[in-house]
Amino acid sequence: MSELQAIIESAWECRSEITVEAVPERLRAAVDEVLDGLESGVCRVAEPEAGGWRTHQWLKKAVLLSFRIEPNRLQAGAPAPYYDKVPLRFTGCDAGAFAGVGAR
Repeated sequence: MSELQAIIESAWECRSEITVEAVPERLRAAVDEVLDGLESGVCRVAEPEAGGWRTHQWLKKAVLLSFRIEPNRLQAGAPAPYYDKVPLRFTGCDAGAFAGVGAR
């Protein structure tokens, strides 16, 4: 995790220079890994600890960087397509995918 954190923190410091057209591959891979970790629950932006909650700011920065490095694109959806950076979570999934994550 410390290598991922270092990549994210470094990119955050020069975020104004990062564009959709100019994304270092190392940064893209790090952001993708963080997003996968958040989706799976391996990473948590905030977690309880003795005396309160601990917030992992670098994970929040990774999410914000993801918006900077991903272009808007047409996304298929019902009842109508939409234009966004993030596809719907369960696009193309079946009942087994919902059951697998414990969705109701």
